[in-house]
Amino acid sequence: MNNNEYVIETLLRGHYIGPSRQRMKSVVYDSREVEEAAAFVCVTGEKVDGHVFIEDAIQLGATIIVGTNEPLLETYAVAYPSVSFICVNDSREALAHLAKIVYDSPSEALVTIGVTGTNGKTTVSSFTYSLLNALSLRTGCIGTAGIWDDQKKTTFKQSVPTTPEAPDIHRVLAYFRERKMKAAVIESTSIAIEQKRLIGIHFDVAVHTNLTPEHLEFHGTMEAYKEAKLKLFDQAKRAVVNIDDPLMAPDVINRFRGSLITYGTSGIGDMQAKEIQTSTNGTSFTFSAFGENHQVDAPIVGDYNVANLLAAIATCYQIGYTIEDILSVIASIKSPEGRFQIVENEAPYQIVLDYAHTPDALVNVLEAVRDVEYRKLIVMITGIGLRDPAKRPLMAQVVDGKADEIVVSVDQPGHTNRQEVVNDVLKGFKNPSAPHIHSRLHREEGIHHAFDLAEPGDVVLLTGIGFGGYQIIGDERVPYSELAVIEDYFENGSMDVYQMKTPC
Repeated sequence: MNNNEYVIETLLRGHYIGPSRQRMKSVVYDSREVEEAAAFVCVTGEKVDGHVFIEDAIQLGATIIVGTNEPLLETYAVAYPSVSFICVNDSREALAHLAKIVYDSPSEALVTIGVTGTNGKTTVSSFTYSLLNALSLRTGCIGTAGIWDDQKKTTFKQSVPTTPEAPDIHRVLAYFRERKMKAAVIESTSIAIEQKRLIGIHFDVAVHTNLTPEHLEFHGTMEAYKEAKLKLFDQAKRAVVNIDDPLMAPDVINRFRGSLITYGTSGIGDMQAKEIQTSTNGTSFTFSAFGENHQVDAPIVGDYNVANLLAAIATCYQIGYTIEDILSVIASIKSPEGRFQIVENEAPYQIVLDYAHTPDALVNVLEAVRDVEYRKLIVMITGIGLRDPAKRPLMAQVVDGKADEIVVSVDQPGHTNRQEVVNDVLKGFKNPSAPHIHSRLHREEGIHHAFDLAEPGDVVLLTGIGFGGYQIIGDERVPYSELAVIEDYFENGSMDVYQMKTPC
């Protein structure tokens, strides 16, 4: 390589047309982000075919065009003889490989940890991030809670909510390397794995939390969903597995050939938690590691978070730290934003935020909230327009009979009719017309109504995808802040004032 110049035939397998050498300073999949000497990869999505934007990319300075439509690429090659064209079998795989090349394989300079599972990915990632930094291994984190270096949340734009597209991942990893950081924790979703965003990263540790029905609107079947997650372990040296999960743990254990540690709270596993005692001030338990017991006091709430902590401890152990070293920094762990987050304000009742948007996650947070003293429990749940409709009534089934007041609302409606989403959720209640069950079509309205119902000494638990910074309405990502909605209620003190605005 000289001055960002590459021999085209060394980049990817495929059919090459045009100049054999070409400058490549960046790789993009969105033509609006093309700059001089960029490689533009035509990715075909559910709604948009990237090949449509080849002309735009070339006009903006793209020097390399990668796609799968060979006749179309040959046509453009005649019109633009100074541009190099590469026809490949898989554009997404090509995107990941080119990103690794452009950023000079940054993952190879870092200890890499991939965390996958239906629930718990963000919390396990956050716990692991906290522990490793406390152990003086400067670590970054990429996931739902944002992109963090070893000191703070960064301003990197996330292309998708959890696992970014391949060029964005490698750009962040290159930033970590430039900062002389030593490790990176990457939340690894099934969709990201299936879309090959993580191709080319050889993980030092892959972590499995659990598997429950989710993203079936994308994968189609539970078997396909599980298989996507299993692929993460095919590109890992060591593994950490939740032995209590019957749907995926046996498959990982049977398939994985490297060093593997199991954890759980059911009395089996290499690392176990027993005699769990939890309160709003924290949780204590007996930690058994390979048969040796330790007493642990951790600043976490809820039994389910004990399992998440075990996963983080096992991950640090797989990297090479001793149990004694890891336990010495337990007090430093931090929960991610939006995970059993207690809102500090002057309300005479307690407000708790939690990202729970699957039935299993909702079960866990409802169990955890029982450790909080309250007079009356008010819970808001949501149906998600962009997700599998069959899951919506399950949210109601979980909360039915567990709260004094229940508010049903909508998250990420997309193009789905909001009333249809609410109606789907209501089907899960034994008596949908019960006076303690309320529905609001917009999340903001639901939150404000929950507060209207609250009195001194109550707990208001707001669940769903309020955390994340936006709501998807139609095809647009509309900015959204849960804390701003909460502040708005106490500043204006009236739903009537709020309804004059345009809610998401």
